[in-house]
Amino acid sequence: MTNSPRIAFRTDASIEIGTGHVMRCLTLARAARDAGAACRFVTRALPGHMGGRIADEGFEVTLLPAPGGAAPDGPPAHAHWARVDWPRDAEETRAALAAAPPDWLVVDHYAFDARWQRAVRTVGTKLMVIDDLADRRHECEVLLDQNLGHEAGDYDGLVPDRCLRLTGPQYALLRPEFAAARAKALMDRAGRGLRHLLVTMGGVDRVDATSAVLTALRDAPLPEGLRITVIMGSNAPALDRVRTLAQEMPWPTEVAVDVTDMAARMAAVDLAISAGGGTTWERCCLGLPSVIVETAGNQAGIARTMAAAGAAFDPGPVQAPDFARALHAALREAGDPARLRAMSERAAAICDGDGRARAAARLLPPGVNFRNATCNDSRRVWDWRNATDKALRMASEDTPYDQHDKWFRRAVNDPDRIIRIAMRGDLPCGYLRLDRTSRSCARVSVCLSPETRGLGLGRWLLEEADRLGRHHGFARLTAEIHPQNIASRRVFARAGYEQDSIVNGFLTCHRTLEDAP
Repeated sequence: MTNSPRIAFRTDASIEIGTGHVMRCLTLARAARDAGAACRFVTRALPGHMGGRIADEGFEVTLLPAPGGAAPDGPPAHAHWARVDWPRDAEETRAALAAAPPDWLVVDHYAFDARWQRAVRTVGTKLMVIDDLADRRHECEVLLDQNLGHEAGDYDGLVPDRCLRLTGPQYALLRPEFAAARAKALMDRAGRGLRHLLVTMGGVDRVDATSAVLTALRDAPLPEGLRITVIMGSNAPALDRVRTLAQEMPWPTEVAVDVTDMAARMAAVDLAISAGGGTTWERCCLGLPSVIVETAGNQAGIARTMAAAGAAFDPGPVQAPDFARALHAALREAGDPARLRAMSERAAAICDGDGRARAAARLLPPGVNFRNATCNDSRRVWDWRNATDKALRMASEDTPYDQHDKWFRRAVNDPDRIIRIAMRGDLPCGYLRLDRTSRSCARVSVCLSPETRGLGLGRWLLEEADRLGRHHGFARLTAEIHPQNIASRRVFARAGYEQDSIVNGFLTCHRTLEDAP
């Protein structure tokens, strides 16, 4: 990529903050780097910082000095997380970036607000702020809030009018292995009962919610033959206590530390008991039902919203006197396979795992490339097609996912079909399909993801269809378009397709490739 953008990230991890902010910034940085951007990090040397982990990922990292003295008071409400006052942090951050000012500065930190952002900004640098709270003002070009139920209007008066607001779990910053595992996980999960339980309270679990959960599980209504897996970070203060409790559990209980295969582990279990942090969207991507345990005040909204969506149970705060009773009630309901199946489907509808690429695309120059489709694209293609059908009120044509998946797995290996996925950076944004109908003719089908419709990408798909048609020796391309799909009709007409007639409720059209071999 020419003129590769320079992107800097300002975020922290600590025993108090946890690891989630750094982990989601690493996910976004990897997506941007894969698309050609040069990324670096600025983070403070707090107890439990992740400077080493960031460097191990291949990113340049500047470690700001360890704090001294008392933590600052607010505002904002989480000012103490920085451990230094905001003017000092802004000055040190700006100095760290001075030698190579970035094109974009991504800030993921509850301790900073518009004052810090104005002090750090230099000419030519744009800001993306990652937030979950909507509790303070920001000075930025892009605001990303991945929480379910949060909307652009939640930031009215908190961001400039020009600010682009990316809200909802479709922008959740998940590692790519979750999207890659999604289709198979959803198929494998269908029909399973509760056989394997996952407990994960975050990398640090500062309040030791894991021990409280294991203690409550000892006399919980769980099926015989159940297995339990507990996942923790090596910096968790209560790790030794949890290991001791695991040995005393009535069910086989594994304690896994610093795992690197979280997507595979989530795909293999049937229910998760977890905190309401960023792993919420990882579970949704894989259709994993969950019991969301509130370990901090800012997680209560996620738990309630997920429960209202039918994707999770909300037993309330882990410190509540009746927590064990509420957890037992949730587990009794989770013992019903039909209930788990319904929760899995509702969770999967919340997040598809492509949020990192959607966010990265906002930091990168425009452009569309293509790759061959794989079986892992099955679910996203089904989602795109269903979104199109709903927009055109074609609900009668909905195809159950398991039926679509069987067809798609055959289609990607069918020599008479060509399926290509359109990519903006790392973001899958549409698909193109050519079906051979005769030796010299193929039928074209295209579909764009909902968030990229109206951006003029349809012509890229039809140009790729022309290129493939000529390459494979087709002299004629045909298409079928729903008459109500005015935007698609215009795109095909501009690409040189001539209208034929209405057949079985669809408008047929064709294009002659005069210079085909």
